[in-house]
Amino acid sequence: MAEASIVFKLPVERAKIREFALAVGEDNPIYFDAEAARMAGYSDIVAPPTFSVTQMWHLSREEREERLGANLDYARVLHAEQEFQYKRLPVAGETLDATMRISRDVTKQGRRGGELRFVTYESRFDDAAGEEVLRALYTLVQTSKDPGE
Repeated sequence: MAEASIVFKLPVERAKIREFALAVGEDNPIYFDAEAARMAGYSDIVAPPTFSVTQMWHLSREEREERLGANLDYARVLHAEQEFQYKRLPVAGETLDATMRISRDVTKQGRRGGELRFVTYESRFDDAAGEEVLRALYTLVQTSKDPGE
């Protein structure tokens, strides 16, 4: 059986880069000023690290759950870890082709009893030439049900 994945697009738009950079408190001009970005060796303003988290506005939790089949109970889910692996920063004007999959799904015994389920979602973002730009991984932990349930 083929591994389940979701393919989607992530536009890297100037206004969204600016909005994101302001939201995360960036003040580096390469995120706002094309000339500053060019002087730093980029073709246009660049998206700040972690910009790819905006994928959540392009892909709903419901769609992700339905298509990838993790079947998490979000009443018991915690965000555990996030990692970004960059080949380069995304540049304004490009649209990245993204593929999301579950790269890890393990259950471990918790220290206080009950099981903890760790699910890692991995998204690979490629440019128009098919070259990898970055990978974003985030891990969710589903806690055990309350013994009283």
